[in-house]
Amino acid sequence: MLKCLIVDDDLMARTAMENLCKRAENLEIAASFASAEEALQFLNNERVDLIFLDVEMPGLSGIELMDRLSSFPHIIITSARTEYAYEAFEYQVVDYLKKPITFLRFQRAMEKVLDAERRIQKYKEEAKDVYIREEGKLVRISLDDILFFENLGDYVTIRTANGKRHIIHGTMKGIDSKMKDPRFVKVHRSYIINLDKIKDIEENTLVIAETVIPISRSHKQGLLNRLNFL
Repeated sequence: MLKCLIVDDDLMARTAMENLCKRAENLEIAASFASAEEALQFLNNERVDLIFLDVEMPGLSGIELMDRLSSFPHIIITSARTEYAYEAFEYQVVDYLKKPITFLRFQRAMEKVLDAERRIQKYKEEAKDVYIREEGKLVRISLDDILFFENLGDYVTIRTANGKRHIIHGTMKGIDSKMKDPRFVKVHRSYIINLDKIKDIEENTLVIAETVIPISRSHKQGLLNRLNFL
């Protein structure tokens, strides 16, 4: 059962979303708010798995709410306008629903959420190593030992816990597409990091093994969404 939060200043739209959620067997409505400010206050003390979030609201907008979240559940944008879609997907939202929302379209969005949950669970259960070609031979590296990947033009550096640097020919896009383990998250166009190795996080940087790594705005949500907050 997934706990969800509904945020929409329009009473009719909010009620319609509540009714859609009640028809879903795998959803529990944790709360429903008319403003992003109320939702933010709620989320400072409570955790949810999914937020149905309007964009245009008086005061704090849906986009601004995402900027202020300290942890990130799955987010589905609900809006009567489509021009916010590009910006919304920069935050790696699960889906963008245009109002009015049919139950069929709602179900398709929920399938995306459930698929994401299943993938994360599957990857967590699979122990993996990677092989790289180094000095004419294949070298096995445990994913547990990898601290982060760093882009160096046409090459990528793999930093490991024993202090070694392995340099391979490739791109961050290629690494990102192959790294299916949920511990590895792209936090910047030049960095993919191992969540288990983070020492601390500040506003726009994190530290792994004394290395300060930048966090880009477009990847911050994806990072926070993977963290286990108390």
